[in-house]
Amino acid sequence: MNMYKAIIFDLDNTLLNYTLSELDSMKRTCSDHALFGDDETQWSSFWETFLKHNYAHWMDFVNQGSVKSIEDVLRFSFRDTLNADVALHNQLTSTYWNYFCNTCHFESGAEEVLSVVQSKYRLGIISNGISEAQKKRLAAGNIQSLFQSVVVSDEVGIRKPKKEIFDIALQELRVDYGEVLFVGDSLQDDYHGALNAGIDFCFYNRNQIELPTSITPKYSIARMQDLLSVGGL
Repeated sequence: MNMYKAIIFDLDNTLLNYTLSELDSMKRTCSDHALFGDDETQWSSFWETFLKHNYAHWMDFVNQGSVKSIEDVLRFSFRDTLNADVALHNQLTSTYWNYFCNTCHFESGAEEVLSVVQSKYRLGIISNGISEAQKKRLAAGNIQSLFQSVVVSDEVGIRKPKKEIFDIALQELRVDYGEVLFVGDSLQDDYHGALNAGIDFCFYNRNQIELPTSITPKYSIARMQDLLSVGGL
């Protein structure tokens, strides 16, 4: 007998490959604006530097600092990476964000998993991302209709690992805490979020890291398709 009535997924680097979408969108943006040409050295240097600035500005945004929007995150990241004028920063931001929001790269095995579980469980998503991007990417992958609950942090004003964002999803899915399995790739946000909410957690260990002895998810998988073999499903 199944233990669970619902499965809730994290989105980025769990169901959808955020890293690949980010890279693909940036390469298309640079091509559209004729940056770097075929110079792989310049591109690699740009991308490495951009990612560092982007992470710093994103964390400032998350922590409600001076960065107030995702557009600011991107614009400031381009500004700090490129020696270019403000107009180009704005153009690059617009181009990149449009590509990213409309790009869907599935994590390996995710489509197989969804095809199996969609008829057996109520499905939900809890994401700490940006609602515009997350919902458009679900639509681009033609999977938005599979989920009875999609909770995105910037819409509800709560982020994982806070228990309250899980409460919203469980209310929408009409299930109790013992009836749901949460699947995610982040120990900080997903594991601790599930722990705070008192629900079972399956760690998607996509990078096959060694877990500290203090971290004890109920399940751990290295491949998304291995979720189908998890006990209780």
